[in-house]
Amino acid sequence: MSKHVYRTLSKRLLHHIPRQYKDDCLNSMMVHLQETNLWQEADTVALTIPRNNELNVEEIIKAAWKSGKQVVIPKCFPKKDHHMEFYLYTNKKELENVYLDLYEPKDRREKIVDKDFIDLIIVPGLLFDPKGYRIGYGGGYYDRYLVDYPNSTVSLAMEEQIVQYIPFDDNDIPVDFIITEDRMIHCEIERKKSS
Repeated sequence: MSKHVYRTLSKRLLHHIPRQYKDDCLNSMMVHLQETNLWQEADTVALTIPRNNELNVEEIIKAAWKSGKQVVIPKCFPKKDHHMEFYLYTNKKELENVYLDLYEPKDRREKIVDKDFIDLIIVPGLLFDPKGYRIGYGGGYYDRYLVDYPNSTVSLAMEEQIVQYIPFDDNDIPVDFIITEDRMIHCEIERKKSS
């Protein structure tokens, strides 16, 4: 199947999973995430404000703030060169609805945080495989951003979002770890197994 087909099917899947089930899964993922060194040693954590059908990471943002971490969120620049920057995020007043129910930070350049200072990026996606490859929304923003990102990446996914194989090419950057409601997948180990 093509990425486009995977993307279409995964959007339908997310639409039909009840919100309460998603929230219950996310609560378990939060517990697993907070037990990791990735989380405990991170001073600055990057997350994406979710769309309606996605996992609602608001509680993770609150947990980060409560533990003294900085939170940064992305802003995409589709009209320029399709790049993405992360901005310091401290409250909802800093958000604007840009398109398709997507909330991003207002473009205040003084709030940009360089990627070298982001300790952990929680990478969003629709579908994932155990090797860390994912289906996103098709813009390629994260893959471009992660090319020279020096620190750790993790994705949060329900078990229903894990498939055996995702088609990928040289431009696709896999994540380091995937945390589900049941387990933590070390994607690099999975990639080594198949090479």
